Amino acid sequence: MNIVSSRLQIINIIKILFATIFTAVCFLSVKAIYDLAPYFDIFPKWFVPSFSIVVLVLNTICLHLTLQVWKTDNSLRASSGASSALLWLLMVISFICVTAVHGFYPFQRNVSQVLDAITEVLKINYGLAIFGFTVSTLLTILYIFTNMKTPAIVGLMVMSLFFLIPNDDCSNPFNYWWIETIGASPLMYAPNLYAVLFVTSGLLNIHSKITIVLTLCVCIGSLILGIGHQLHIIW
Repeated sequence: MNIVSSRLQIINIIKILFATIFTAVCFLSVKAIYDLAPYFDIFPKWFVPSFSIVVLVLNTICLHLTLQVWKTDNSLRASSGASSALLWLLMVISFICVTAVHGFYPFQRNVSQVLDAITEVLKINYGLAIFGFTVSTLLTILYIFTNMKTPAIVGLMVMSLFFLIPNDDCSNPFNYWWIETIGASPLMYAPNLYAVLFVTSGLLNIHSKITIVLTLCVCIGSLILGIGHQLHIIW
């Protein structure tokens, strides 16, 4: 009875964490659309409509996944094998991809040389990238090489909550409102929150193959957005 009760508690924790992450990323992404609207002319004509459609599609998918997670019961089992390893690999890589918007810092060899030139907020930003990369790597090892699969999933979701800490003070339309209101924006790692939802779903055997594709899309989308910014194609 105690084992069953403990398992139900863990499943309930997973459900609550999943719903919390979904609510947070949904709010952040929809608000980003709202914040970009007044600055439509700053971007290429296709960008804001395309960004809005992508966000709405992602949130619809994540809503479906949230409902699927909440339907799970005591029969829930974490996946194993190549698909789960690939999901974890993409999760780790996503932290490198999202930093494309900042020239792949802090994953550059000369990062120590630029630390004195950046703001304290960006130091938090860099720290979160390293934190996410390191912790997700350790959780990957824990998940693949031990029997602690469920704790690793819970750890992944708990880790993702740290990315809601405001961490970006770069002045652009995505961040204007946040900077004026609280001094920094929490938007930078929103793609990683989506990745966490997709990876968690796949690891729980919910649309495993599709979630691999979705997580890959998050990585590619982050690269395109970041490199597009670096080349001044988007903003």
